Order: sequence, then structure tokens, then C-alpha cells
Amino acid sequence: MIKAGKTLNVFFPNMIHISCLTHMIQRLAEKVREMYPNVNTLVSNLKKVFLKALQRVDVYKEIMPSVPLPPEPVLTRWGTWIKAANFCADHFDNLKIILQKLEDKNVFAPITSVDVERSFSTYKSILTEKRTSMTSENIEKYIIVHCFKNY
Repeated sequence: MIKAGKTLNVFFPNMIHISCLTHMIQRLAEKVREMYPNVNTLVSNLKKVFLKALQRVDVYKEIMPSVPLPPEPVLTRWGTWIKAANFCADHFDNLKIILQKLEDKNVFAPITSVDVERSFSTYKSILTEKRTSMTSENIEKYIIVHCFKNY
């Protein structure tokens, strides 16, 4: 942007480059995220804890019934990480209680399972509308061949 402004300055000598305020705020947020890696880890892990986990969400709503779930930070969307970090700061004590309760209840199953997702993807390719009949023995062979093909 600055380079283009310098080029245009030849034709418009009175032109002044003014940075976009939102862009500056986003760059500041990125710098804050870099400076505080522990906060960044908290924000990203908190997103993972409640994602696709109804038991965990129930525990959350039990302790904080009037508070919506934590915002999901998306690094490509400006301001979402700051909102999530502010949410963590505002509700830190309650979030700590929730995470301790989840740990006591052993609700911490693996957050994501690549193997399960890969299996569903394989099953989806097997169970298409075009396939009218297939024995369980053939399905087993198909899965074995398909799994080895991907590795």
C-alpha cells in the first residue's frame, strides 16, 4: 500500500498516506497474541474444549447459565481473538471452576480423533447411493485396501 502511494505521489504531490485504523488495531492484536503465548494457548484450547462436546457444554451451562459459550477465535477474522481473550479475562474464575469440574468428572475425552474422522470419511465413500449391495466381508476388505492406500 505504501509502495503504491509513493508511486502515485509523483502524480499527486500533495497526497498523504493514512493507514486504516482497523488494520492497525488488527496488527496490534497480532502483536499481543505473539507477546502472550500462554493467553493464546488458553484461548485456542478453550475453543477446543467445548467444540462438539455436549457433556462439557452441559457442565458449562450448569455453572454459568446466563453466559453464552466462549467466542470462537478465527485468526483470519479481525477482532475475534481479542474478543475471545477478553471473554477469558472476564470469566476466568468461572472457567477455572468449570475446567476443574470437567477434570473431576473425567469428561475430558480426546478432543479430536483423526482416526475416527478418517473412518467416517472412508464409510462415506463406501456407502454411496450407487452401491446397491455389499457384504460385510467385502466392506472389511474395501476398508483395509482404502486405509493402506492413504498411507
